[in-house]
Amino acid sequence: MDFYLRCNVLKCRAQLQEKAVVTTCSHIFCLQCADNLGLSHPSPDPRQCPACQTVLSNPDDAAMTILNPTEDYKTSVLSGLDPNTVMECAGRALLFWSYQTNQEILYQEFLGKTLTDKYANLNTQMDKVIHNANAEISTLQTKLSDMKKEHDQLQKKNQELVDMYREKSKKFTQITNLYNLLKSRSMRPQIQNAASDSISQTLKSLVPQNAAQTQSTPSNRPSAMSPPRPPDAFPFNREGVEQIHRYQRSGTGSSKGEITLTQRHSIGHDLPGLHGLQPERLIYQRTGSCFSDFKESQVNIRSGIPTEGPF
Repeated sequence: MDFYLRCNVLKCRAQLQEKAVVTTCSHIFCLQCADNLGLSHPSPDPRQCPACQTVLSNPDDAAMTILNPTEDYKTSVLSGLDPNTVMECAGRALLFWSYQTNQEILYQEFLGKTLTDKYANLNTQMDKVIHNANAEISTLQTKLSDMKKEHDQLQKKNQELVDMYREKSKKFTQITNLYNLLKSRSMRPQIQNAASDSISQTLKSLVPQNAAQTQSTPSNRPSAMSPPRPPDAFPFNREGVEQIHRYQRSGTGSSKGEITLTQRHSIGHDLPGLHGLQPERLIYQRTGSCFSDFKESQVNIRSGIPTEGPF
C-alpha cells in the first residue's frame, strides 16, 4: 500500500507529491499553506510551526524540499559528504518519515474511533427511534382497538335508542288517537245538547204561528173586503211537540238509534197537531248510552215549501 505524505495543517490535509516545506520539528506543509504561514522564505522575525507551535529561529529550520527528485539531484545532493554525515542525514530522514507515518496512523485511528463512536451513537439513536416507533405503534393499535369497541358500543346504543324512539313514537301515536277519541266522546254531549236545543228552538218557533191560526176562527159571513184566509199550513199542538221531543231524547228507536217507519207513523198518529208534517228522515247515532252526532233532519211540508237544515 502506497503511503503519501499530507500537509500537517488539519484543515488542509492535502496530499504532497512534488514539493513541500519541511521543518526541523519533523512537520511538513504544502507550498500554499507555507506561504500563508510565512514558512517559505526566511524572515527576520521568528517563525512558528503551526502544527506544534515550535519557534523556528534559524533560517534552515524551515526549508523547501523536492519530494520526487531527479536522478541527477539524487547523485549530487549528498555528494561530497562523509559517510557519517550521509548516515546522519539518512537517519534523520528516516525518523522524519517514521514520525509522519505514526502521526498519520494516529490520525486515522482517531478518525476511525470518532466515526465508530458516531456510528454507535447513531445506532443507539436509531434503536431508540425504532423502540419509540414500536411503542407508539403498539399504543395506537391499543387505542384503535378501544375505539373499535367504543364504536361498537355506541352503535349498539344508537340502535337501542332508535328502537326506543320507534316504540315511543308508536305509543305517542296511540295516545294521540286515544286523546282524539276521548275528546270526540267528551264533545258528543255538547253536540247532542246543541242539536236538541236547535230542534227545540225550531219547534218552538212553529208554536206561535199555529196558535195564531187556531185562535182566529173563520167567520160564517166573511166580509167582502177581506181576502179569503189560506188554510193552516202548520196544524200543531203543544202536547204533540213535547211527545216528539221525548221521542228524540229517549232514543227509543232501533238498536242503532234510527227512527223506523212504523215509529214515524205512530208519532204522526200520537201527535194530531203534526198531521201536516211528515218527518222524512231523523238519524241519530249513539255510542254506549249517549248520542254521537245529530246527522241530518229534513221536513217536507204538503204545501210544497221545503224547509232544510238541522233542527
